[in-house]
Amino acid sequence: MRLESDLEKVMSNIESFEWNLCTYIFCGQSICMSSRILIIDDELEEERDDDDEPIYPIEKGYKNFLSVADLQSVKSNLHEQKTDFSSRELLSAVKYYYENDAFIQINS
Repeated sequence: MRLESDLEKVMSNIESFEWNLCTYIFCGQSICMSSRILIIDDELEEERDDDDEPIYPIEKGYKNFLSVADLQSVKSNLHEQKTDFSSRELLSAVKYYYENDAFIQINS
């Protein structure tokens, strides 16, 4: 499976993806809701580099981002803190997790 979309569409449907899929973000752009995202099933990627990483994302200009499981957890954690979160708050939570490997704490 290979799916290209943007972060906003991916996050709006993140629950529908299998947890074991990997996401990649297009290189050279800051993380925003319009960031290009590639979702792949790492297990199905046969062409690998010397570090056993899939070649396809790199050839297409993507770099490793977060797993689908991570993104599902970020959204779920944010929902537990605030049920009516905004797109901006979701983006902040994703960026925070990517940069800190931890969930954001918000004040409701």
